Amino acid sequence: MKERSYENTVSRYEKIGLRELIKAVGEEPVTVLSNGERAAVVLSPAEFDRLEEHDRIRREAKARLRQTIAAIRREAAERSLTEAEFERLIADEN
Repeated sequence: MKERSYENTVSRYEKIGLRELIKAVGEEPVTVLSNGERAAVVLSPAEFDRLEEHDRIRREAKARLRQTIAAIRREAAERSLTEAEFERLIADEN
């Protein structure tokens, strides 16, 4: 994702204006710098929504993984595997 940088100074903001900033973020995220450091990243609503959806999918996958690991642990316990044996089995790459 390519970012365009604008210097965060009053004169720079006066030059670009809010309309130009809004137009720029429609094309790509814009990084705003303050004293040469990243101060903010401005995104289009579509890019923000895409990132939120990606985060939602990641959270759901993480929850499913935790559920699966818990189910495997329960099954291992029912088969009388110790925690150490269970850890060794899931670490085995063969």
